[in-house]
This record gives sequence, structure tokens and C-alpha cells, in this order.
Amino acid sequence: MKSISAVFVGIILFVPLTFAQDQQSTPPLGTQSTYPAATHKMSSKEKKDTAAAKGQPVDLNIATKKELAALPGVGPDYAQNIIDGRPFSKKEDILKKKILPQATYDKIQDRLTANGPKKNAVPEGGKQSPN
Repeated sequence: MKSISAVFVGIILFVPLTFAQDQQSTPPLGTQSTYPAATHKMSSKEKKDTAAAKGQPVDLNIATKKELAALPGVGPDYAQNIIDGRPFSKKEDILKKKILPQATYDKIQDRLTANGPKKNAVPEGGKQSPN
């Protein structure tokens, strides 16, 4: 009887932990600088949903962090640096501002544009944080 109650108690303690882990999901995009996190490695499923994966150019001035991070060699850290370095008059400004290394830029330069607004972009429906 004692071992049955121990098993029962173990199940009661274990089940909520299992459900808590199942409830976690990818965080919403909320703002350009929150997702993906610097330590997050984007899955191929996440990358497949981006403009770059669909063969569309990525605008340095308006792209989300997720869209930028999906570019080959960019990732979340460089993506955040690009967002922080906005605005860009032309795509080559990313080199002048020393945001990306030349080798990375060479790999993706044909996928980049800088046509969007020449001011810091705020995500649609988002609020700009006070300075």
C-alpha cells in the first residue's frame, strides 16, 4: 500500500511539469527586438516563413528581426545590430557602419534592399518606446 501511494504522489508531481512544458510555444513577434532571442537557433520551419526563404528581398529599414535573422550568416545578434543601426540610405551602409563583416555581406547582398522609410521602423501595430 505504501508503494502505491508513493507512485501516486510521484505521478501527481510529475504530470503538471509535463503539461507546463507542453504549453510553451514560440513567443509572438511583439516587437522587432524581442524575437528571436540572441541564443535562439531558428528552425528550418521558422526560416521557411520569411521573405528571404521565399526569394523576396529583405529591406534593411523595415524587416523584422526574424526576417533578418533568417538570412544566411546573420542570426539574431547581427539582426539586432541591423535594427539598432537603422536607418540605411543604401544597403552598402551596413558595411560603412561596420554592422556586418564583408564576407557575410557578400553572401547576402543580392537579397538586401534599403528602400523602406529612412527612419527607425516600428512594427505594424507596435508602439515606439520613449527615448
